[in-house]
Amino acid sequence: MSAEIKPGFNYDRKKLADIIPLKTPFTFLLAPSHVCNLRCFYCSQAKDREDLIKDGFRFKLMDYDVFLKFAKQLKRFPDRLKLVFVSGMGEPLMHKRLPDMIARLRNLDVAERLEIFTNGLLLTKETSEALVDSGLTRIRVSLQGLTSKKYKEISSADISFEDLRHNLAYFFKVRKQCKLYVKVIDVALEPGEEDKFYDMFRDVSDEMFIERFVPYQLTMGDYDNAAGVTTTVYGDKILSADVCPEPFFNWQIDVDGNIYPCCPLGLPKSFSVGNVNHSTIFDMWNGEKARQLRLQLLGKQRSAHYVCGSCRVFLSKLTPADRLDDDADRLIPLFEKL
Repeated sequence: MSAEIKPGFNYDRKKLADIIPLKTPFTFLLAPSHVCNLRCFYCSQAKDREDLIKDGFRFKLMDYDVFLKFAKQLKRFPDRLKLVFVSGMGEPLMHKRLPDMIARLRNLDVAERLEIFTNGLLLTKETSEALVDSGLTRIRVSLQGLTSKKYKEISSADISFEDLRHNLAYFFKVRKQCKLYVKVIDVALEPGEEDKFYDMFRDVSDEMFIERFVPYQLTMGDYDNAAGVTTTVYGDKILSADVCPEPFFNWQIDVDGNIYPCCPLGLPKSFSVGNVNHSTIFDMWNGEKARQLRLQLLGKQRSAHYVCGSCRVFLSKLTPADRLDDDADRLIPLFEKL
């Protein structure tokens, strides 16, 4: 068996403009951890810890009670979500109860797919088996190079790359229904290593891909134009767009239970539309704060927003199916009468 070379993204999408307003979000990003075992140079985790704390960042794990509120509140929506994606500003596997979280979401039947995004370094045999048994749909593993030396350069970490490869091979062996997607960003490869990457993982993964180095966090710079926006993260030509589609279908929850109406990492707490400890996600999804944001975006006033105006993350993964600019005038009345 040989892995497919394909991006970790579903291109088989309905045209978003034809189906919004949605009664149920399509995707929710769940961040169980703001703690990470790597400090990749392009990530906020590489910044000075004290500076991050001053900016309001909290190095902590999600309380399980907060997770339970999140999971139970998703049942309020009339339909299942398409995806709950476990990721965030930390390493999900740092949370010891991650398999319990996945199993709970599966038992509640709140989403069609359950996926996690991880660096894979904590993927022991026991953890692999627990994740597979939890009902996980897919695990996405992000590599920071193909050697221990490259990991030191990219992530300031001393790791055994051979141990990582061995652990990924074991997961692939016991994966059952769970797909293994392995990816690496282009700047983590040495010149000419593309074929080496594919040869290395074609027999121990279901899907693999070399992603482009693009802005994916609000706090991420362009690193002397290395992280450009000429292509998407998957190498497609960047689209011209002003209307960000994320608040219309793709939300996230942080470790403290704050709910954000889009998915970029590193959002300020003031941008939150509420907290699961004080309100319900259903009410936030249908609330006035979210409605006004969507109307501002459809009105092509994104540049005037104190957060959205400086954000270009959505361009890094925008597809023709999600582009709303040409339909904005038609959609405004639909959201005005909600």
